[in-house]
This record gives sequence, structure tokens and C-alpha cells, in this order.
Amino acid sequence: ARSTIDEIDTIAADPPQSTRVIVITADGPDFCSGYDLREAADGDADALIANEMNFAMLKRCSVPVIAAIQGNVIGGGLELALAADIRVATPTTKFSIPAGRIGLVYSESGVRLLVSQLGESRTRAMLLGGLALSGKEATAAGIVAEVIASGRLQERALELAEAVASWSSVATSGNRQVLDTAVGRVFEDAAALRLESFAPGGTLARTIARFSGDDKEA
Repeated sequence: ARSTIDEIDTIAADPPQSTRVIVITADGPDFCSGYDLREAADGDADALIANEMNFAMLKRCSVPVIAAIQGNVIGGGLELALAADIRVATPTTKFSIPAGRIGLVYSESGVRLLVSQLGESRTRAMLLGGLALSGKEATAAGIVAEVIASGRLQERALELAEAVASWSSVATSGNRQVLDTAVGRVFEDAAALRLESFAPGGTLARTIARFSGDDKEA
């Protein structure tokens, strides 16, 4: 639904103070079954489906995003999952883009995201040929970091989140921005954040001191 997309982007654009990582999960058997086509049929389809800015703020979020994915991940749900940095799924997770079957022409931004993450050949197979990927196949394709037993999915996502939250916020946000710049997702230079990571008294300075033997607490 448009309201869900807007809510996700609002949180991503301005995370609550002290937020170090965002975890996206879903209630029920499926992560996301795609855009609400009934809403599109009853209202402004362009605003819901063809909007080139869907999940734009999530892609540009200042903190890492982890997605815990179960069940069906269809169309816009796949776009949502691919906007995250780290994805963990279950053996029964299924990724698909049934655009041709339902008569939908995808947005250019959505297709660019799919190509950048899945490659042209696999995107063509999914978008034009109806190919679906299992959790194992998605891991082999490089879009899922780990396949986890269904009962431990959210637990594992929170374990990853706790680890990320314990690290230097400057390094974590800076590395995300460097990655996004390197792959062309954003175009801001991360040099200032990189310099900030070398500041006296920071995590990097303490690590260097520990390895050099200057850290009296080591």
C-alpha cells in the first residue's frame, strides 16, 4: 500500500535518535506479496506502482538495513528486500516478479534495481519468463546473505543487528555511504566520514593503540 511505502521511507529518512540499524520483518507467512493492486485499481495507479521514488529513502538511509525474509517475496516486495543491505531468508522463501502474468509494465527504477542486484540475465528470466528463486538459489545469486531455519529467522536478524549496533556508528554509516557511492546508488562523497573515522579517541584510534601496545587497558 502507498501508506506502507511512505511510512517505511519516512522512518528511513529520519530514523529515531540513536538508531544504529534498522531491521525489517513481517508478520504472517509472507514477507511481502507486492503492491496492492486493488488500491491501484481504485485510485492513482501511477502514485503506487509506477512511482520512480519507491523505497528511495530506504536505499539512502544513514544506517544499515537488515531484512528478515520469509514466505513469498513478490514484485514490490522484492524491491523492498533489495533496498536493504543484508538479507536473511528461510529455505522456503520464494522470490518472484509476476509482472507479465498480471499485465504490469515495471518502473525503470525497479528494473534498474533488479538488474544491479540480480544481473541482466536473471532479471530477464524473472521479469519476462516468470522464473522464481528459492532461498538457496537467491543465496547463490548473491542477494541473500544466509538461509536460516524458519524458527530462527528473526532471532538471527536481531543477532546481526546487535553486532552492527555495537560497532562504531561513524564507520558503519561511512562504509554504507562509500558502498552506495561505489555502486552508483548515491553520489555523495564519503570523504568527510572517512576522515572522521580517524579522529583522536575514536574506535579506530583505540584499535590502533591496542595493536601498537599503547593501550594501557589492553
